Amino acid sequence: MVHVRYGGGWGCFLIGAIVVVLLFYLIRALLYLLYVASPILLIAAIVLNWRAVWDTLREFWALLLERPLLGLITMVLAVVFYPVTATYLFLRALGYRNMEQTTPLMTQRWRTEEGEYIEFEEIESRSAPSVTNSESPSIEPLTPPDDLPPASSKA
Repeated sequence: MVHVRYGGGWGCFLIGAIVVVLLFYLIRALLYLLYVASPILLIAAIVLNWRAVWDTLREFWALLLERPLLGLITMVLAVVFYPVTATYLFLRALGYRNMEQTTPLMTQRWRTEEGEYIEFEEIESRSAPSVTNSESPSIEPLTPPDDLPPASSKA
């Protein structure tokens, strides 16, 4: 009899452990770089668009008033993970700035001058035929298949 092993054994376990350790050190290095750059990112977020920082603080405050425990946990996590919070604020300020620059272009592109007509094609509309329920359709019962065993009467 042939015995088949579906597991990878010790080799897969060691490769998995090495990958986990490498990911740990990679994330640790990334967080260290963000920790070093976080004051610069925070100042850049304020310079780019201070409303992004202000809106984030208002959202934290609203969450604290609406759900105190969740708001407190969120604020503590924002302080503990300060590098991630600073990066978030920077990216949000970039997004606000990008929206401020593209919104006027889009509104100007689609704005029509006063008195200008928009071209359109008129499509003939037809109403759906109404269904009358004056006559209900007659439904005939299906005949049972021939290969069914006879019904047994058990009480």
